[in-house]
Order: sequence, then structure tokens, then C-alpha cells
Amino acid sequence: MTKSNRTLNRIILLVLGLVAVIAGLTIGAGVLPAVRDALKPYVTLPSNVSVPAASLWIVAGVCVVVIVLALAWVFTRGRGGTSVAVRERTGEDQVTINVALVRDVIDHELHGVRDVVGAKVDTYLVKRQRAARIRVNVRRGGDAVTVLDAVDHAIGVLDRTLGRQVPVLVHLTGGTRAALAKPTRVQ
Repeated sequence: MTKSNRTLNRIILLVLGLVAVIAGLTIGAGVLPAVRDALKPYVTLPSNVSVPAASLWIVAGVCVVVIVLALAWVFTRGRGGTSVAVRERTGEDQVTINVALVRDVIDHELHGVRDVVGAKVDTYLVKRQRAARIRVNVRRGGDAVTVLDAVDHAIGVLDRTLGRQVPVLVHLTGGTRAALAKPTRVQ
């Protein structure tokens, strides 16, 4: 649940990768004769390049800035996601409950609901408090009120199972999976 745009991240990675490949080929062509010979039919590179010392310092400074920005980008992405749903400490003892238990409880409780195609549960650490996000895929034309009642019941069972209330965000979705899902048959 980061605020960064996934598509923008992919575009930035693609551009940085292309720049790195081009810079590597250019450096390789200047240093290695085999690379220079391989690139000769496609690109005309000078055989001897003289670069002023001041330009090298500018290039080095730009590289340092890019490295610092890349490290800042890496260390500020992806915060919040955790596999621990609940962690209780009493003295020296500690009890840790994994998100798999939360998934199992929610899946078990929503299994018989006719309009639910599937559910996905993730846990996050938000302002030092653990919270769960439950995404429920609802069948096209399904009754949202019935689904919300079933999810509310499942959250109540989850709270009783864990022995405490966990903040929960419920997100009802419909999409390709919900549209293509086969209807439940009752016999």
C-alpha cells in the first residue's frame, strides 16, 4: 500500500536500464577492441577521445547524485507490508500470528457465500499498528449487502479467533475474474 505508481516505477527502471546499457557499450567500445569492432557497423565512435578533467568531475558528480537518489528511492518504497498479523509480548514471552491464519479464517468463513468469487488478505504496519486489508472479489450482479454481511461475520470470527480486534479495510472488487467465474450450482 505505497503511494508510488507501479507503471511509473517500471518506466523509470526501463529508462535507467537503457541508459546503463548504452553507457556500458560506450565505455566498452572505448576500452575493448572487440566491443568497438562489434559496434562499428551500427555506430561510428571516435578512436581517440580527449575529455577535459573538469568534465570528468561533472560526470562523477552527476553519478553520485544519481546513486544517492536511487538509494533514497529504494529505501522509501514498499513500506508497510508484513507477514505478521498480531504480535503480543508479555514479559519475556512473545506470541506471533502469521497472516496465513487470518487468510485461512477469512477464506473458511467466506467459502459458502454464493456471490463471493475469492478473497485476498494482506497485513500492513500502519503508524506502528498492524492492520489487515481484505479484498473480496464479488460475482458480477452479486448482492453487495449479503457479501458485506458475510465479511462482517468473518471479521467477527477473526476477532474471536485472535482474541483481539484488528483494524480491517474491506475492499469489494469485481473484474475479469469475477465476470468469468462460473456460477455456484446448488443441487
